[in-house]
Amino acid sequence: MKKNAILSLVAGAVLFVWGFVSWAVLPWHMTVANQFTDEAAVSRVLAENAPRAGVYYLPFSFEQQASGRVGAFANILPNGMPSDMGRQMATAYVTQVVSAFLVLALASMGAARGFGPRVGFFALAGLAIGFVSHAPYWVWFGFPASYVGVTILDTIIGWVLAGLAVGRFVSTRSND
Repeated sequence: MKKNAILSLVAGAVLFVWGFVSWAVLPWHMTVANQFTDEAAVSRVLAENAPRAGVYYLPFSFEQQASGRVGAFANILPNGMPSDMGRQMATAYVTQVVSAFLVLALASMGAARGFGPRVGFFALAGLAIGFVSHAPYWVWFGFPASYVGVTILDTIIGWVLAGLAVGRFVSTRSND
């Protein structure tokens, strides 16, 4: 348990750094997103019609989705994004550590012994996590396949990198 806690901190750090590189350095997330033609006009319409923070569907009812109307799935933040970047980064790191701990708990249950199998396990876990978390946005909300593909690939790469770090650490520090 103690070893998994330490490895979770290592893997969490790798996932956190990868998230920064993926979103702040690489351009791929921006290449699958679109910018509104008139952001100020869209912002005004959203402010007038979405008074509370939260998720909104357009159209709201499932029956109207095939009616030829414009569709949207949006998280509206009437007061803008929170400005406490330190808190957001700390929360992101904690979620990565918890995720890594859960994957390590699964990996330690048996089959993922040694460097190669452990990295493979992490890669497969990343693939499963990516599909489970992002594919529904494509299936149910019409998100573009390119957007979903990039987010799934981003997830897989992060978990492979975490697996490489954990696999390297385990193979040099134990008989695993």
